[in-house]
Amino acid sequence: MAATTTTKTTAAKKAEATDAPTTFEFHDVEFTVPSAKKLPFKVLLAIEEDRSEVAIIQAIVGPTQWETFLDLDTDIEGFEKFAQDVAEAAGFGDSGN
Repeated sequence: MAATTTTKTTAAKKAEATDAPTTFEFHDVEFTVPSAKKLPFKVLLAIEEDRSEVAIIQAIVGPTQWETFLDLDTDIEGFEKFAQDVAEAAGFGDSGN
């Protein structure tokens, strides 16, 4: 995740322009991610500290949504898809996978 691109989804671009959160579905569950500038500061710290992709995604979605994701009991491939969806929703474009 440390390497990101400038590619953004239309929803993420619109959310960033309006500071609105972006919502997406994963395994029939709705997740909401704040616009890039409204993300918790912990996200920036995790990126700057070059922490794992898991730690960064966890910081972006927050503890409640993280638990919801864990309850889905997905596999590593599922996490990679979830991480991509989160990164796009947050305006990062590419999670680095």
